[in-house]
Amino acid sequence: MAETLLVRLGHDAGRHPEWLALTETPSQPQTGSWRELADAANGRQTIGLLPATTVLLLEIELPVKSNAQIKKALPFALEEQLADDVDNYHLVWFRQAAGKLAVAVVSHRKMIDSIAYFQRAGIELDAIYPESLCLPYQPGSCSMLVESDCVTLRTGPLQGMGIDAGFFPRLLDVLQQAGPECRQWRLWSSQPAGALRQLLPPDTLEQSLDTAWQLFGQSYKSASELNLLSGPYAPRANDEGDWRRWLPATGILLLAMAIQLGGQLNQNRQQQAELQSLETQTLELFKQTFPDIKRIVNVKAQADQQLMALKKQSGEGAGAFMRVLYGSGEILKEFPEARYQQLSFADGAVLLRLKTADSGRLESFKQRLQSRFRVNSKTVDGSSNGAEARLEIREH
Repeated sequence: MAETLLVRLGHDAGRHPEWLALTETPSQPQTGSWRELADAANGRQTIGLLPATTVLLLEIELPVKSNAQIKKALPFALEEQLADDVDNYHLVWFRQAAGKLAVAVVSHRKMIDSIAYFQRAGIELDAIYPESLCLPYQPGSCSMLVESDCVTLRTGPLQGMGIDAGFFPRLLDVLQQAGPECRQWRLWSSQPAGALRQLLPPDTLEQSLDTAWQLFGQSYKSASELNLLSGPYAPRANDEGDWRRWLPATGILLLAMAIQLGGQLNQNRQQQAELQSLETQTLELFKQTFPDIKRIVNVKAQADQQLMALKKQSGEGAGAFMRVLYGSGEILKEFPEARYQQLSFADGAVLLRLKTADSGRLESFKQRLQSRFRVNSKTVDGSSNGAEARLEIREH
């Protein structure tokens, strides 16, 4: 059985990748060039680990059963929870008990950039996991890893997140109110946890460690159910010289030649046929996605009603907080000079106080938020030192 090589895909991975070879005898983490990583990966199973801050992990319910129905319905169920168009995200799901789905959401851009590092180095990548799911997990407990100013959490079998340490106090209140999952806390840190440790319950199990690799090397297999290297990014068999791999391209070429030689169909008839086909596909998609509805009068109106019901199933409280927090964070990345001063959550709204370089940038930030959420400006103060605002952000 081949040995395994774990590779962290953090912010500096493009220049200085960091990896750990899981060998029979304990080995040390390594940092070097991609050429050196390629030598280390030779003959080993290679798994990339994405930072928890780049992967959104959700748990939802869908009233559908087959994988084909899930694939069609899932984008509709998630589109209101994402900061960008749902087509810009790669979605991976895993069936859980009681009809629930564990869902991982990551941008296509992040997947493409991460995979490109390995392709340029000539490394065959076998899997990509979120780092949050590579922390240890025990039922009824939450695992917490503190690295510099980042906190990585695992809050369930396939749930977790990564956040800035400054957000953790507010998030902790939400997690403690959300349910019994975090009855026990386990904390790992390579540095004094300080104020963060004081926020946790007195019975928190605190353990020191040299690097996060000690945890990832022990627990990475539990993340395999949400392997991000799937769908359009799934590894393909590399059968050199296998002529069958050229069949699809050859078939397309022959089909194009046949169409060209046979002439063109009447444009009006073709458009009518396409329209009828689209209407048929829409009706069939509706039937497959919502099989319990037998009487169909207005597909669009009835689909809207069902999607509203799906949104309600996503829940309030912690779910609303995380959706608004994740969406606001995605937009905040576009304004690197902005600095948040205070964050809280009350009555279904995120209350954010932040400061920008000038009032113009602040207004641009508000406009971007308003394209996604309902935003109410509590106060706006401007001075030579910049502009500061208190914003109330809610879901539509």
